Amino acid sequence: MGKIDKSELLEYFLAEAEDYLNVLSFGIPQLENAADRTPILEELFRAAHTLKGAAAIVKLSVTSRIAHSLEDILDAFKNKRLVVPKDTIELMLQMLDAIAQIVRDISSGKEEDDTVEGKFATRVQELLATLEEAAEVEAPAEAPAEAVEPKEALAEATVAVAEAVEVKEPPAEVVPAAGAAVEAAEPKKDEMEYSFGNFIRLDLRKIEDMFNLIGEVTILKNHMLKKSKDAGDLSEEVLFAGKRLMEEVNRFAERHAYSISDNTKFVDPLFSEFGELEFDRYDEQNIFSRKVQELTEDIAEAMKELMGFYETFQDDIKTLDRVVNSLRSDLSDSRMMDIGRLFQRFVRPVKEMAKEAGKKIEFHVSGQSTKIDRVIFEKLFDPLMHMIRNSIGHGIEGDEERAGKGKKREGTISLSARREGINIVIEIMDDGAGINTGRVLEEAIKQGLVSRDAKLSREEILSLIFLHGFSTAAATDMTSGRGVGMNAVRNQIANINGTVELTTETNRGTTFRIRVPSSMAITNVIVFTYSNIEFVIPASLIEEVIQYEPPDELSEEGAEASTINYRGTNILVKKVSEVFHAGGNGKGEKKENYVIVCSVSNKKLGLIVDDVFAQEEAIIKPVNRFLEGLSIYSGITISGDGKVRLVVNPLKIFEEEAGAVAISKPEVESEEGRRVLVVDDSLSVRKYLAAFFTARNLKVYSAANGAEALKELEQNDVDLIVADLEMPVMHGYELVSRVRAIEKLRHIPIIVLTSRSAGKHKEKALELGADEYMVKPFEERTMEDALRKYALLQTS
Repeated sequence: MGKIDKSELLEYFLAEAEDYLNVLSFGIPQLENAADRTPILEELFRAAHTLKGAAAIVKLSVTSRIAHSLEDILDAFKNKRLVVPKDTIELMLQMLDAIAQIVRDISSGKEEDDTVEGKFATRVQELLATLEEAAEVEAPAEAPAEAVEPKEALAEATVAVAEAVEVKEPPAEVVPAAGAAVEAAEPKKDEMEYSFGNFIRLDLRKIEDMFNLIGEVTILKNHMLKKSKDAGDLSEEVLFAGKRLMEEVNRFAERHAYSISDNTKFVDPLFSEFGELEFDRYDEQNIFSRKVQELTEDIAEAMKELMGFYETFQDDIKTLDRVVNSLRSDLSDSRMMDIGRLFQRFVRPVKEMAKEAGKKIEFHVSGQSTKIDRVIFEKLFDPLMHMIRNSIGHGIEGDEERAGKGKKREGTISLSARREGINIVIEIMDDGAGINTGRVLEEAIKQGLVSRDAKLSREEILSLIFLHGFSTAAATDMTSGRGVGMNAVRNQIANINGTVELTTETNRGTTFRIRVPSSMAITNVIVFTYSNIEFVIPASLIEEVIQYEPPDELSEEGAEASTINYRGTNILVKKVSEVFHAGGNGKGEKKENYVIVCSVSNKKLGLIVDDVFAQEEAIIKPVNRFLEGLSIYSGITISGDGKVRLVVNPLKIFEEEAGAVAISKPEVESEEGRRVLVVDDSLSVRKYLAAFFTARNLKVYSAANGAEALKELEQNDVDLIVADLEMPVMHGYELVSRVRAIEKLRHIPIIVLTSRSAGKHKEKALELGADEYMVKPFEERTMEDALRKYALLQTS
C-alpha cells in the first residue's frame, strides 16, 4: 500500500488545532458569567470533540486523551445543566494550556510528553464523579429554580476536589499565585491566542476573491500605464512645439526688441534733452516683442516643471507596476502546490496495474518540488493517469519479449517535471517498444482518416494518434496502442492552455511531453488584430511569430495559401478571415502580414493575422453562457484601455486540420475510478481520509457537514459515503436518514466513522441505515476490508 505523508497531515492538524484551541480559550472563561451557557457549552463541546478526533487520526494519543477529558467535563455540564464553578474553569484552562504546549512542541519537531496527561487524570475523574453526585441529588424539574441548592454545593465540592487531589504545580503563568484576585485566573486576550508554525487556514474562495481584486487592479494599472504613455507622447509634442515657438519668438525679439523705425517720432518732452544714444527709447512694437519673449520664457519654465512632474508620475506608475506584480506573484504563490503531491498519487496505481498486466515495472519520479497552480494541479491527474496506463498496458513489453530484445526484464516508467520560463514541462517516459508509425498510418487509412496516397512526415503520422476517430480495436493491433483516448487527453490539456507532444524510437521507448502554464491566474498572451479588433492567444501555445510572405505561385487574384514553408517544412496555415467566416479583412486596405505558429498535437500550424503588436500579462476570465457554444474562444481579457478581448483557442481553430471532429459534449472516460465522499467537520480527518483513499486509486469528494454532503451528492455520483456523527449544521444521524430516504441515493453504502464508541451510538446509526460503524482512530486493514466488501478495492 502507498504511504501517506504524515508530515503534511500534521501541518493540517496544527492549523486546525490553532483554531479550536482559540475557540476554547475564549469560550471557557465566558461560562462563569454567561446568562445562557447552553450555546457556549455546545460550541466548546464541539471544538473539544473535533480536536480529540483530529489528534487521534494523526496518532497524537496524549493530546487526544486530554481533549477527551475536556470533552467529558463539558459534556457533563451540558447535559446535567449545572453551574460551572471558577475552579473548574481554571482546571479546564490548565488542561487547554497543556494541550497547547504539546502542540507547540509538535510544531517544533518534538514528541508528545507522556507525563502531561497524568497531571490532570485524577482531578478529572474526581470532578466527574462529583458532577454525577450533584446531578443525582438535584431537585426535580418541577421544583422552582430558586429552590435548587445542590449547585452551590457542587461549587464547594469542586473546590474540595481540586484541593484534595492537587498534583505537581503547573508553570506560574498558568496557575495564579496564592492570594491573587479571582479575576487573575482569567487569561487575558493575548495570553489565550495560540499560534503554531508560520501558516494560517484560508478559504480558497477568499484567495479567488483576492485574485479577482488583483485582476481589477491590474486592469486599472494597465490603463494608467497606457494613459501615462499617451501623456508622455503628448508632452513630447508640446515640448517640441514649445521649442519651435521659443526659436521663433527669439528671432522676432532679436529683430525688433531694440529697433526703432525711421519714421518713429518721439514727442515726449522729457526725452528732448537726451540724444539718440544717451537714453533707450521703445515704441509699441518693441514693448510687444519683449512681452512675448517674457511670456514664452514663463511657458518654457512651466513646461520644464510639467516635464519634471510627468517624470515623477511615470516613476510612481512604474513603482505601482512593480508593487502590483509583486503582490500578484505572492498571492499566486499561495495557490501553488508541489507537483510531487500529484506524483505520489500514481505510485500505488502503477504497482497494481503492473501486477494486473503481469509485468515488472520500476516507477521513477523527479522534480517533485516544482510548483504548479492548484487549478492546473487538479486537472492533470486524469490525462497523466491515462498516459501512464497506456505505457503499462501497451508500451512496456512482457518480461520474455524484453529479455529477447536484450533489455532488462523490468520495464521503466519515469514521471518528471521542470520549469521552463513561464511554463511547466511534464514528461512521461517509458523504455518500451516505441510506436510503430507504419502501423499507425495503416490503421488511420483503414478507418478512412487518411487517404492512401497521402504523404505524411513522421511527425504528422504521430499526430494521428490524437485523432478522435482512432478506435480501441485499432489500438490493440499496434505495438504500443497509444491511440486510445489521446484525443480526450489533448482536449483536457488544451482546456488549461497546455499542449501535448510525443517522441518515440523503436525498441527504445516513448516520451509524452506536456507543457502547461505554471499559473492560471496570470497568463502571458500575444495580442493580434483582425479588422481592427483585438484578440489574444496564450503565449504558452505559440511556437513563434513570423512575417507572412505569400508563395510566389499565388499570382492569381483571390488565390489562397494552404501551406507555408516554416524552417524547411511545409506547415498548414489558415487565414483569420477564414476562421471568422469573413469575406475579407475590413476595407481591404490592410493585408494579413503575420503568421502565429502554434503547436497542436505534434503538428505545427499557422494562423495568418493582420498585425501582432504586443505581448503582455493578462488575467483570463471564463466566457459566460452567451458565448458557451463558441468553442474557439476559451475566455476573455480586458485591455488597459478597457477593450474586451476574446481569447482564441488554437486547438479548436485547427481541429479539422488536426483530424479531430468537433465535440459537442466532454468525453467521459469509461475507466474512471470509484468515488468516495468523506464527510467530517475536521480538516485533518478529511485530509487523512482523502490521502488514504487516493493512495488506493479512489477519487475523493469532501464535505464539512451533512448539508454540504447532500449538495455534493446532487452534483456527483459516489460509490461510498464515510461520515462522522457529530458535525455542525447537519449531524451524521440526519445525513444517514436523509440519504436512505432519497431513492437515487439509498443504494450507496455508508460507513460511520466517529470517536463515539458507546453501543447506543452504534445501534442508532445502524438502525437509521448505516452499513458499517468504525471508531477513530481506525485500523487501515479494517477500512480496506470494508472497501473490498463494497467492491472498491480488489481482493489481494
